[in-house]
Amino acid sequence: MNNYYVENGLYYLDNKLSELERKLFRDFEDMLLKKGYKYLSLPSAGKWEVVEKQEAVRTDQSLGIDETHALFGSAEQGFLEYFMNKSVEEEQCYFSFNECFRKELNLEGFIRLKEFKKFEQYCFCKPENADKYFYEFLKNATFFLENYSIEYRVVDKTKEDAGYHFKKFDIEVKTKKYGWMETHSCTYFKDEQVKRLNIKGDLHTISCTGIASPRILIPFIEKENL
Repeated sequence: MNNYYVENGLYYLDNKLSELERKLFRDFEDMLLKKGYKYLSLPSAGKWEVVEKQEAVRTDQSLGIDETHALFGSAEQGFLEYFMNKSVEEEQCYFSFNECFRKELNLEGFIRLKEFKKFEQYCFCKPENADKYFYEFLKNATFFLENYSIEYRVVDKTKEDAGYHFKKFDIEVKTKKYGWMETHSCTYFKDEQVKRLNIKGDLHTISCTGIASPRILIPFIEKENL
């Protein structure tokens, strides 16, 4: 019997895998707290306006609650709603954890689900410091994978992927079933997001996956033959 199963786009883990998932999130959180990142408790739902302006998860991929609110398909959307119409004057790195919801037409195991858990790194930075924070976020993610002996590669998706990003790198991990599988995205938006969401302060934004589960569990399951 498997230690997990997926039904209608929702995933279920037994106690052993649940504890592993919990440990991965805690370990990443501990690492960022030691670096001085600030935690924000953000909702997994918010205004349609934010979904439309953020644009990375299209409105037709989003699950509506009512005419004004939707379930978020990206942890990044929670940050944008929190800071929308506010002023951010100082550089700061944040992280948050939430549930993400997508209207997926082609569900596939742990790869494409209706709901998954996401730990996100997010920062406001001065333009001249953008590279510093971009590669710091990327290093946080790759260091974490190295710590668990997960084989990975970094792929430049800046020109290949659609969107208003200025720079975008994906991290892909090696799996037996799926080959190279994308698990993280690190994205620099310049000032596009702050303009879209009316965030004052002349800073730029960067977001980067910390952990997205259950996708990150696949190499662990294969390694342990679970």
